[in-house]
Amino acid sequence: MRDTIPLGRIAGFRVNAHWSVIVVLWLFTWSLASSLPHDVAGYSRVAYWVAGACGALVLLGSLLAHELAHAVVARRVGVTTGAVTLWLFGGVTTLQGEAPTPKAAFRIAIAGPATSLALSVVFAALAITLESTHIAVVAVSVAWWLAAINLLLGLFNLLPGAPLDGGRLVRAFLWRRHGDRVRAAVGAAHAGRIVAIVLITLGLAEFVAGGLISGVWLAFIGWFILSAAREEEVQATTQQMFGGMCVADAMTPKPHTAPGWISVEDFIQCYVLGDRHSAYPITDRDGCTVGLVTLRQLRDVAPGLRATTKVRDIAIPLQNVPLATPAEPLNALLQKMTPVGPRSRALVMEGGKVAGIVTSGDVARLIDVYRIAGTEPVPTPVQSREM
Repeated sequence: MRDTIPLGRIAGFRVNAHWSVIVVLWLFTWSLASSLPHDVAGYSRVAYWVAGACGALVLLGSLLAHELAHAVVARRVGVTTGAVTLWLFGGVTTLQGEAPTPKAAFRIAIAGPATSLALSVVFAALAITLESTHIAVVAVSVAWWLAAINLLLGLFNLLPGAPLDGGRLVRAFLWRRHGDRVRAAVGAAHAGRIVAIVLITLGLAEFVAGGLISGVWLAFIGWFILSAAREEEVQATTQQMFGGMCVADAMTPKPHTAPGWISVEDFIQCYVLGDRHSAYPITDRDGCTVGLVTLRQLRDVAPGLRATTKVRDIAIPLQNVPLATPAEPLNALLQKMTPVGPRSRALVMEGGKVAGIVTSGDVARLIDVYRIAGTEPVPTPVQSREM
């Protein structure tokens, strides 16, 4: 997810915030500040807005706790976890790998909703405690609001369809039942499409009935879930298609490398013009690969600075480039490339040297070839009895 702001590290995990979090904070602050005067009278307008802002910030912390629960459990079961990112629809925890068993997948999925439901109980207990003291009446209302929102968040995420946590639970159940990870992912994605259609229908019905904002918001959430479910289904079928294949089957072998110490201007004149490649591994003077430079990065250098800017200064460092070996399963490499984005590229290393490069275009071409030939390989189901 791009356009994020790093917030630091919590429990060893990088935490980022997407710019859309500002929209979420504003919406919840406005919603709470607007509803508080109906529940508790006698406070100033400023007090209501301060209470609304505090409630929104605590809710954001609740969303972060939900995602961190996924990350912590994933780490405990041996799944490498990337950044935790807060955004418009709550949060995203980037898992750089698959759960080893259905039981592990179940534990990762249930951790988030369980945390939200537990927080709902905590805030309800806080509200009851504050209410018994007969002080800070506005704080009581905020605590009840936080309890209700966390309850709604936990229950909503348990809806049985991908990409919601409930869909992950369905996937774990189907994986345990059929012993086939890919079949389970497709089944969870189908369930997600059904959930999305129901939400869109309910949203449109509420819109027609007069609930303009809530109806549009519910339909929009349904549309997002529908799009995400379709994307997960495509990823699952792609994994099925590439089962048993290795990186060497998809890579472009022996890509052109370039020295990192020359200027961007010399690089364009000597390597880019007349060449069809869109990415180049960069080497140092000892011949070691140190990074990757793409046409997009070259375009970002102003023409007046190209003669004085070194290629190594704009290249993607090697530690930030997905790496693989020729014999590595292709599905494993695709999992590394997915978090980087649709324009991700991976370098294939062998004996410390670049043996090939894999781009999204290489993967798309391989998909087209197999679909035309009608010879999509089917992987052997993964058997597991744990749950």
